[in-house]
Amino acid sequence: MTSNMRVPHQMLATNAVANLRSSFARVVDLQDQAASGKRLRKASDAPSDVATAMQLRSRLDRNDQYSRNLDDATGWLSSADTALSGAIDQLHRVHDLALMARNGSVDTSARQAIASEIDALRQSLLGLANSQFAGRALFAGSASGGVAYQSDGTYVGLSTPIERSIAPGQRVQVNLDGDTVFGAPGNDIFTTLASLSAAIASGPGDLEALGATLEAQTRQVESSQGVVGARLKRVEDQKAQNTSDELTMRENLTNIEDVDLAQVLVNLQAQQLAYQAALSATAKAIQPSLADFLR
Repeated sequence: MTSNMRVPHQMLATNAVANLRSSFARVVDLQDQAASGKRLRKASDAPSDVATAMQLRSRLDRNDQYSRNLDDATGWLSSADTALSGAIDQLHRVHDLALMARNGSVDTSARQAIASEIDALRQSLLGLANSQFAGRALFAGSASGGVAYQSDGTYVGLSTPIERSIAPGQRVQVNLDGDTVFGAPGNDIFTTLASLSAAIASGPGDLEALGATLEAQTRQVESSQGVVGARLKRVEDQKAQNTSDELTMRENLTNIEDVDLAQVLVNLQAQQLAYQAALSATAKAIQPSLADFLR
């Protein structure tokens, strides 16, 4: 008889303690969610959601790398655009000077002054052709010397493309070679300017032919700026898309990982009340007396 009474009492106590532990575990879990703001804290919380979150984080990492590449491409292309814009302005000034020199009323002294100004513009143009971004010459290709042109106008670059990956399966060339922009060695704009200056200083000479050559070379520089502008527009459009993609992925990640804090706090309060009620009910239900043990 005594054995039959003790077994049910022991089972009741065991079940009550197990239920209390389960209720307390739910309280702790809700407290953790409220403190961290995260619904997923370990793989077992929701395996499929954890896998999706990991994929999103991997995509965000790739997106961050593309963002850095886009920033680098923007720097290269913006610097090239600025340099070419300055070069075009100076070439237009050379055109004006060449027209002045072709005027038969210009005397020797004036021609010397014009030739000197063209020489100065040539040196300034060489400086623009040696413009750098992040310590690398913009128009030197893969050359590592820091300049594309020597002081005498000799091209020392290596005409190879420099590309950046800006999106899955998409690459953009961020540089233009000096011989593409300013002309091939021996037929480059610096040789033309030197010849033009010498012709003006010595007399009218063959200014018309040199002027035509300079005109064609100037159009090539302008065309190169157009190429740079098109690439820059493509990069800027991709940057906008990249930013939009990042916002979407972060929103999706938030929806998967984060909790509704207001709802969690409501659930926590309800669970705490349930736990306190369970404690009270268990304490009243399990009250062994001396008589229970004497039976």
